[in-house]
Amino acid sequence: MVIAGAGPVGMVAALRLAQAGVAVLVVEAGDDLAVDSKASTFHIPTLELLDTLGIGETMHERGLRAPVFQQRERHGGVLAELDLTVLADETRFPWRLQLEQNKLTRIIRPLLEAHDQVELRFGVHADRAEDRGDHAVLVVNGGEEIEAEWLIGSEGANSMVRQSLGFGFDGVTFPERFLVMSTSQEFRDSMPDLAHVAYINDPDEWCVLLRTPDHWRVLMPIPESESDEVAVSDARIQQRLHGLVRLDHDFEILQHSLYRVHQRVASTFSQHRVLLAGDSAHMNNPLGGLGMNSGIHDAWSAVDTILAARDGADADKASFIYGLVRAETCHQYVQAMTTTNFRDMQEKDRTAREARNTMIRGLAADPIAARQYLLKTSMLTSARESIARVQRELAAL
Repeated sequence: MVIAGAGPVGMVAALRLAQAGVAVLVVEAGDDLAVDSKASTFHIPTLELLDTLGIGETMHERGLRAPVFQQRERHGGVLAELDLTVLADETRFPWRLQLEQNKLTRIIRPLLEAHDQVELRFGVHADRAEDRGDHAVLVVNGGEEIEAEWLIGSEGANSMVRQSLGFGFDGVTFPERFLVMSTSQEFRDSMPDLAHVAYINDPDEWCVLLRTPDHWRVLMPIPESESDEVAVSDARIQQRLHGLVRLDHDFEILQHSLYRVHQRVASTFSQHRVLLAGDSAHMNNPLGGLGMNSGIHDAWSAVDTILAARDGADADKASFIYGLVRAETCHQYVQAMTTTNFRDMQEKDRTAREARNTMIRGLAADPIAARQYLLKTSMLTSARESIARVQRELAAL
């Protein structure tokens, strides 16, 4: 069993396979686990799954619970607070956990290294994948061939597993770029009512504020007309942050990154013994924190597929079920939700903005409506249903 990519998706898949007694080789192009934080929000169903792997307690020790998230106006106050604890009868984890993905992979690494049947190889670039029907081959580092009973491609948006098999990756690239800035500044000193997760709507410059265990992260869009050099300059970063909170000193910037944003989905998520998961299969904007979470859900169902085949299910039929269900979930939920989130955050039509604000305020005042909204936005309904559907259809083979 071979996994290309040692990000959170690949590492979760590897840990679950190892715990099921499957020999696993994980290859990673980098010289070590990535240090960039990227995704930092774990939703309820992801916490439920990871807890069954025995890492939930450690994640909660290192992470920050965020049961409440806010919708705010840029030059106003709180539109609404939504509290995930209304789902306490549904789950042991009625909150978001703020924890950077690079911390998750480092929690998992020693557990993998303790397994005799697991090998982690760094500095190994996946050049291409070959589908040979009853097995796969991963070609790495310019020619070395690694045969695999199953291959999971989880090496990111530029996945050579996906590209080499000729899978399409249709979608759009946003004209805006997204700038993520991490700062030690405590925003609550100036905004005492600020929740750990806050979506700040504005037709000109919306933003997201996320508290992590170590700092605040600020996400803002960069217009197409602004150059990369200007966007990441110290002066422009300070200007943007002072537009949020007026200080008599500069913000301490711990790190920043500027990146392009895509909404893309692979034409297929599976082919015989090759399965795609995470960014290799789908990309979306980060509003709502769905990308990494849905990738981990991919990994879960990919492992269910592999274990079902090991236990006697027809491998090709199992692979088809995985690809069909995960693609449908991606299109019908993840892509749809993130597209809606982006549209709502930067809505320029005043009437449309006011209608949405009225709807959001109504949710906060209506426990039943709020519960239904949170079941959807927390991924609880979609994740449980899609994972259970894969398991149910595999069991019927």
